[in-house]
Amino acid sequence: MNDLQEAVGQYEVYRSVLKELQPKRQLYLAVPKRVYEGIFSERFGQLILNSIGINLIVFDEQLERIIRWIS
Repeated sequence: MNDLQEAVGQYEVYRSVLKELQPKRQLYLAVPKRVYEGIFSERFGQLILNSIGINLIVFDEQLERIIRWIS
């Protein structure tokens, strides 16, 4: 839970700065597939994603490859 709070907090800070400096850029939070299938597939994780409007990149740690882009 602490990792989620820290990541969401950092995401919000970066998004605020980008909004001022480079408003056309979109920010994404990269998460491993196991994290996405864990916390972000649960109702609580979905509430966080939807209420804050977090864009995600889901990646496979073993293959070092992006699996999904979620806006």
